[in-house]
Amino acid sequence: MSNKKKTIVTSMLQHRESALVVLLLVPIAIFSVLRPTTFFTLDNMINIMKQTSIVVIVAIAQTWILVTGGIDLSIGYSLGLAGIVMTDLFSKGINHSIAIMIGLFVSVLIGFLNGAFVTLLGIPPFIATLGMGSIARGFSYIITRGFPISLNDDFIYYLGNGYIGPIPVMTIVAFVLVIIFTFLLTKTPFGNRVMSIGGNENAAYLSGINVNKYKIIVFTLAGLLAGIAGIMLTGRLNAGNANAGLNFDTDSIAAAIVGGTSLSGGEGSVVGTVLGALILGVIRTGLVLLNVNMYWQTVVVGVIIIAVCAADNLTQKRRNAGA
Repeated sequence: MSNKKKTIVTSMLQHRESALVVLLLVPIAIFSVLRPTTFFTLDNMINIMKQTSIVVIVAIAQTWILVTGGIDLSIGYSLGLAGIVMTDLFSKGINHSIAIMIGLFVSVLIGFLNGAFVTLLGIPPFIATLGMGSIARGFSYIITRGFPISLNDDFIYYLGNGYIGPIPVMTIVAFVLVIIFTFLLTKTPFGNRVMSIGGNENAAYLSGINVNKYKIIVFTLAGLLAGIAGIMLTGRLNAGNANAGLNFDTDSIAAAIVGGTSLSGGEGSVVGTVLGALILGVIRTGLVLLNVNMYWQTVVVGVIIIAVCAADNLTQKRRNAGA
């Protein structure tokens, strides 16, 4: 291989997304060998895309928040409450368009309050969002009384279960949101300022950036994305369920971390997060096809998160040592 070709290959592998693509192909290859007749099939690939779509949307929101140096532990419960409020209003005869808007408003409000508590009251994001998550979950049980509320809207059902050609509608929506939020983060002054806040909040403030305003906007956008995900998940489940949002907080954080988003802020990629979500989705689906107990699946995901964080820390130390 010529030096020029080596340089090109080395340059490609220096990009985290390239490494993540390779990391994604490894479990695909392994599970394809172990389950050749069931894993690498069109139906299973579509199923993985469908299962990963909601996680991708929520993980986009989590990525933006992590980039600012924050974290959102309420996002799963916000997601669930949005769907519950919407279906409850459906059942009471409220105009469906209005019910959908109110469902979205609920999750947006939760996101806004998270941002306000973090910035205006100075509550650490971990505590503020943990508290808001508990409140949202409580309201979910108050409204449902522990029982699912049946969905009676064809449009919402189509969002969760419909297809355009062979592609699930949820996947198409997720893809559009990935494009929008990738562009916002990488190609706009707004995204640059968000990155600056996570990289060095004091420096961002001294340079004239309204840190509080941008943090509130990011948390509010996260609430909007949670609401969109919640409405689609309600369509997929065909019901508003108080347990629908469980684990989406950890799943979104895991996807973002595996995708290269730094927990200390200032570094993150929506595309990397999507690849992280796909890696975790492929591994979980493969383990299901191998009849691995669901509890062991959780253990595997935890091991992956710790391993990736450890690798990132070692890489960061080496960079700092070489600087």
